[in-house]
Amino acid sequence: MNILVTGGTGFVGRHLVEALQAEGHRVHLLVRDEKRLAACRFASAPGLVRGDLFASAPFPPGIETVFHLAAVTKELGAGEFERVNVAGTGALLERLRPLPGLRRVLLLSSLAAAGPGRSAVPLQESDPPSPVSRYGRSKLAQERELAGRSPAPWAVIRAPIVFGPGDMDMLDMLRIVARGIAPRLGRAQRWYSLIYVKDLVRGMIAAAFSSCGNETFYVANPEPVEWQGLMAQAARLLGKRALPVTVPSAAAWLLAELSELRIRALGRRAIFNRDKYDEMRHPFWVCSAAKIGSQLHFQPRVPLAAALEETLAWYRESGLL
Repeated sequence: MNILVTGGTGFVGRHLVEALQAEGHRVHLLVRDEKRLAACRFASAPGLVRGDLFASAPFPPGIETVFHLAAVTKELGAGEFERVNVAGTGALLERLRPLPGLRRVLLLSSLAAAGPGRSAVPLQESDPPSPVSRYGRSKLAQERELAGRSPAPWAVIRAPIVFGPGDMDMLDMLRIVARGIAPRLGRAQRWYSLIYVKDLVRGMIAAAFSSCGNETFYVANPEPVEWQGLMAQAARLLGKRALPVTVPSAAAWLLAELSELRIRALGRRAIFNRDKYDEMRHPFWVCSAAKIGSQLHFQPRVPLAAALEETLAWYRESGLL
């Protein structure tokens, strides 16, 4: 099958391209920064479409499936989420419209589009969305852009916390744990759904190649994790004993504000900022993957401990940890 991938040089995108190539598909990448493509070590060279979501070289006419992953997750300036995630998606969809053989458009979205739950009861796809961050609101608007303008049947995959080889966000946390510290925001328990990147990719492919109509799916491990338990498990795998350190909400808010100032001054994205604080102060980010399990017979394969071990091994081999 001929496939177009946006965001194919990112963390999830690289794993997706590798999986698609392993299945024998012909993959084309929409690439804005060819330096990032050069850093990827794909088994075979993918097709290259130079450009971005708004303008590019013509798409190959034989494209049948599009995986749309390109998005901004950390905002540098006001309006960047809306410009890239929402307007960029609309522009891409309009440029896909002339493709005669287009059969499916799959969007990688986020649990942030739904927002947090009020308890540890997992969110369902049918629950009304209530995002609490600028990023989450932009992802929900992106989903609605897809639903309203897609030139072909579509599917949305909402991912919770994604981790695995190549993920720099999890690396920051593990470096802190490796120093013997397990930070937590406030004293309340905090529950999260997680998904290993290779399982996420399998779920995306299952949805893209299914016969389902326009559908939204969560992809997550069956069991959520409590934050301090996750920290303790990571510490054990690192051969460390991590001391829990409680960060008061007021201190976290101040750190978020200082991070915003640093982002604006240096022009560098950062994982922790005001938007991330708006998400972190809510204790329940748990979703149910029952729908994709029942409709597409998809289940994650990699247990959490094995996934963490594989991730740690990659960090060590890469000299990052």
